[in-house]
Amino acid sequence: MTLGLDNPSGTEPTLEDLMQMGMQAARQGNRPNARLFFQQVLDADKHNERAWLWMASVAETHEERIRFLKTVLRINPNNSVARDELERMRRRRESSNTLVLRYGFIGLTAFLVLFAIVVVLLLAF
Repeated sequence: MTLGLDNPSGTEPTLEDLMQMGMQAARQGNRPNARLFFQQVLDADKHNERAWLWMASVAETHEERIRFLKTVLRINPNNSVARDELERMRRRRESSNTLVLRYGFIGLTAFLVLFAIVVVLLLAF
């Protein structure tokens, strides 16, 4: 799928032209168009590490972002940007899970204390 865009010289855009247009769209917050440009690059070159990394930056879902970053690491296991981002996402998820457990435990404790108070009050009468 091409967008039918020509570069100023009147020829079909190169993969680098598409990358640049995708990066510009991403920087302007136009994620849907950015994805279209990067997808065109990937249709022509499935091993384009930069395009996969940029696709991760404009992914629609958390799961898609992870999949794109893992693809980058399959292409280049030494890509520190992809590795660091996956690690940051893992830490954030673990931190969120810890907060859920902490507040769940606090809520359960409060419930049990209130329940014990009610039982004591009922037994006192």
